[in-house]
Amino acid sequence: MREETDIILRTVEEFSKKYIEPEAKRIDFEDHIPDDLWDKFYDYGLMLLRADERYGGINSDMKTFLEILKIISFYSGGIGLSLEAHNGLGMEHVLKFGNEEQKSEVIEKIKRYHRPVAWALTETSSGSDAKNMKTEYRKNGNRYIINGSKIFITHGISSNHIVLMAKGEEGINAFLLDANEFGIERNKLNDKMGVRGSDTAEIIFHDVEVNRDRIIGKPGEGFRQVMDVLIGGRIAISGVALGIAKSALQKSIEYSKERTAFNQKLADFEGIQFYLAEMATEIRAAELLAEKAAEMHDNGMHSRLYSSMAKYKSSQVAMLCSRLAIQIHGGYGYFRDFGIDRLLRDAKLMEIGEGTNEIQKIIISKELLK
Repeated sequence: MREETDIILRTVEEFSKKYIEPEAKRIDFEDHIPDDLWDKFYDYGLMLLRADERYGGINSDMKTFLEILKIISFYSGGIGLSLEAHNGLGMEHVLKFGNEEQKSEVIEKIKRYHRPVAWALTETSSGSDAKNMKTEYRKNGNRYIINGSKIFITHGISSNHIVLMAKGEEGINAFLLDANEFGIERNKLNDKMGVRGSDTAEIIFHDVEVNRDRIIGKPGEGFRQVMDVLIGGRIAISGVALGIAKSALQKSIEYSKERTAFNQKLADFEGIQFYLAEMATEIRAAELLAEKAAEMHDNGMHSRLYSSMAKYKSSQVAMLCSRLAIQIHGGYGYFRDFGIDRLLRDAKLMEIGEGTNEIQKIIISKELLK
């Protein structure tokens, strides 16, 4: 098993160096992942990372998924976030709670079109407070009519399927929707600060009418499903944050060895050495938390506490390392050509996505006080 994992990780590393690294700057500037790169994601198995082999997937466990995201995000936080949201939220929800027909439907479309799955939970007035969502469904015989809107939805434009959470008389339901369903309006949100490339959208639902078979799992189970998916999602986004942090450290090491000031290398200054030591130590501490959470998740253990700890710590470390990387690079770090600014811009979302860090602290304290 370890040998297979090593092969997967080496392949992802080679893929990232060959296809992601050369495109990362342009993707950030244009805020768009080219279609041919999505084709390559599919060809290399990156769109079915968590799917069983019988569906043509890699069947990656959470720990391997974490490592894959660290590698990809080292080269591009935007692409890392995109593949995390697709595999760790949208696809994860379908694979974990969908029936065979729903799984086959989604996977067949991915195989044909190489498009990601969107996961629609956040609204203008309810992000972390998911139970306060305003998007509603009402029953009409054996049909459901959905109205409302979602905001900041990753892959809201590029997806062929949307996993939508809506509230009604049965409680919160998760619906698997064809993204081209009549009544669905999708508007791209432009000028994101970071994780650019992964398209983000507002999705509006105007009397969208669907059959009962569009419900994922049982009616009223949607909120429980969301909370379950988010536990894994927080471990996964830790991988994105750690990839960004490791990139900041590596760039800082390389630059400090090359740059000369006062007739000596930056690396010879004790202050710079202290920065590097702090970055490396914080990264390893966050990695250990994330690995522990992933192992617990893979072993079917209650991992809510550790997944929140990992997400909280990893996002903080990504911000710390990207900020110190700019400081080490000085004026050069402040200009876009060096790509250090992208690390800081990408890192900021890590403190917001998959539940803000404030929410993580609430979860952690509640778990401790049980």
